[in-house]
Amino acid sequence: MLKILFQKSFLYFILPFIALVLGGAVLLLFFEKGDMLLSINKISNKGLDTFFLFITNFGLGGVVAIAGILFSIYKIRWSLLILTSLGLVGIFTNLFKKVFFPGLTRPFHYFLYDDFHRFIHEVPLIYFSTFPSGHTMAIFAFCSMLAYLARQKILSVLLFAIASIVGISRVYLLQHFFIDIYFGAILGVISTLLAIWLIDKKLIKNKALPDKGLMQLIFKR
Repeated sequence: MLKILFQKSFLYFILPFIALVLGGAVLLLFFEKGDMLLSINKISNKGLDTFFLFITNFGLGGVVAIAGILFSIYKIRWSLLILTSLGLVGIFTNLFKKVFFPGLTRPFHYFLYDDFHRFIHEVPLIYFSTFPSGHTMAIFAFCSMLAYLARQKILSVLLFAIASIVGISRVYLLQHFFIDIYFGAILGVISTLLAIWLIDKKLIKNKALPDKGLMQLIFKR
């Protein structure tokens, strides 16, 4: 597993991620639950609403699943890795939201309406199952997997930035607390590492799966 983490180009995703984990831990120690959400809410405006309402959709499981399926045209391995990590995200989501912490309340139930500096009316009113953020898990699993597969330093940094912005969107849109996206990011990357270990280190290594795309298989002469 450590060899995966220290793959040269993948480090450009992992190192900022480690900084996020360490910095986020400090924030969780020194700030009360909800403080960061209310602080972000104070700077919200219509322009940011439009941006975050759009970018947050990148973390939808359905969007990631479609992307994973489309990658099969290029390489079946890529598709299988992405879909496996998404499947693990689904397992984590159900375990934490429905088994371990089903009663944890979201910001709309935790705060009073008057606690918000500004209310965002376009977002759904969801009151429970806040921990962890499913959108954040899905986007961090997807982006970290692409960083591992693409092996491009600049792209890895860009993918980390995209994942982070999607995570922040969940707080901005009053859907989750910082702790929800913090652990969502961690679980998303864990899902990627587990998928890599299962697919690349077991199936591919043992040549149980061809490293080709559907186009190559369909039009193979």
